[in-house]
Amino acid sequence: MIGISVVMKGELTVGEDLVIEGTFDGTITGEGTDTVTVRRTARVRGEVSAGVVQVEDGTNLESTTLTGRIRLAR
Repeated sequence: MIGISVVMKGELTVGEDLVIEGTFDGTITGEGTDTVTVRRTARVRGEVSAGVVQVEDGTNLESTTLTGRIRLAR
C-alpha cells in the first residue's frame, strides 16, 4: 500500500495487489494477475500497468497511461 501521506517517485514492480492512496510519479508494473487500485485520494502521474487497474471515480490521474483491464469504481 502507498498510504495517503506517502509521496513516491520512480519505478515500482509489484508481485501482488497494490492500493494507492497517496502520491506516485513514475511507472508501476504489476504481473498479469495483479490488481492495482487507485483510490480517490491518490495523485498518480506516469504509467500504471497490471492485470486489472481499478480507479475510483474522481481520482486525479494527471498525465497517466493505464494498461490492463480498467475498472471504474464509484
